[in-house]
Amino acid sequence: MDNKIIGEVNAVGYSVHFKPFNADVRSGLQNYLIRLQVQGESKMLIDGELEKVYTGDLLLYKPGDPYFISIGNQEDINDQNCICADFFLICTGAGIDEWWRSRSYAQRNCVPIDDALLNIWKQILYEKRRVKEEDPDVLDYLLRIFLRYIDRVLLDNKGNNEKKLFVTHRIKQYIERNATRSITLRDIADYTSLSVSRTTHLFKEAFGKTIIDYVNEVRIHIACERIRFSSMTLEQAAESAGFNSYSYFYRIFLKRMGVSPKQYQDKMDMIQTTRIR
Repeated sequence: MDNKIIGEVNAVGYSVHFKPFNADVRSGLQNYLIRLQVQGESKMLIDGELEKVYTGDLLLYKPGDPYFISIGNQEDINDQNCICADFFLICTGAGIDEWWRSRSYAQRNCVPIDDALLNIWKQILYEKRRVKEEDPDVLDYLLRIFLRYIDRVLLDNKGNNEKKLFVTHRIKQYIERNATRSITLRDIADYTSLSVSRTTHLFKEAFGKTIIDYVNEVRIHIACERIRFSSMTLEQAAESAGFNSYSYFYRIFLKRMGVSPKQYQDKMDMIQTTRIR
C-alpha cells in the first residue's frame, strides 16, 4: 500500500437486531465486506455453506462472493434475549484490492473482541456521519489503520486452535461482564459447557494467568475507576467492584498497584487538584 488513496469506505455501521432479519445476495457482492459478530448468533454463508456465526467471528468477503445472512426466526420476535449485534464495513478501491491479494486469510476467523479494533471501527463510523462533509484524507488514514489492525489481530491468532481461542475469549468476556457480582469457577465452566479443570487449564494456557488472577485484575481496574471518578469510600469502591472482603481487596490492590488503596486515592486527588489549579 503506497501513499495513494487506499480506497473508499462505502458504508460502515453497528447493527443491533431484536427481530428476525435476512439479507440475500447470493448473486455476489459488489464490494468488500468485513463483518464482526460482537453479540449473539446468526447464520451466514461461509465458503458456500450455511453455518452458525458466534461472538468473535470476523467474516471477510470480497467482490463476487455469494452472501447470505439470517438472524433469528419468527418465534424470536418478542424474545429480548435473542439480541444480535455486529460491526460491518463495506469498502472498495485499488489499495483494498492489493491488500486483499497479498493476504490469504480465511473467510471466517475467530478473534477476540478487541477494544482497540472496535474504537477504530467507531471512529470511521463517526467520520462518515459528520454533519460537515467527510474528510477523505482522514477516512483514508483510518482505513489504513483499520486494515493494519485486522492484520495484527489475525496474525496474532495465527497458529492457535480456533475452537480453543473461541472458548478462552468467551471466558474472558464472561468475566468482564460479570466481575462485579459473585462468580465462581463452576459458573464460568457451566457457561462454557466444560469441566472446571478444563476451563481453568485452557484459560491459563491462552493468557498465562489464572482465571482468579484475571477476575481480580478486572475488579481492581473497576475499583480504581470508582476511586478516581466517584465519591465512594474505599470500602464502597471495593464492594461495588466485586470484592466481598476489604482486607482481601487491600492485599490484592497493594500487590497489583504497588501502593495501598488510600495512597492511590491520595495520589489521584493530588493530580486532580494540580489540574484544577
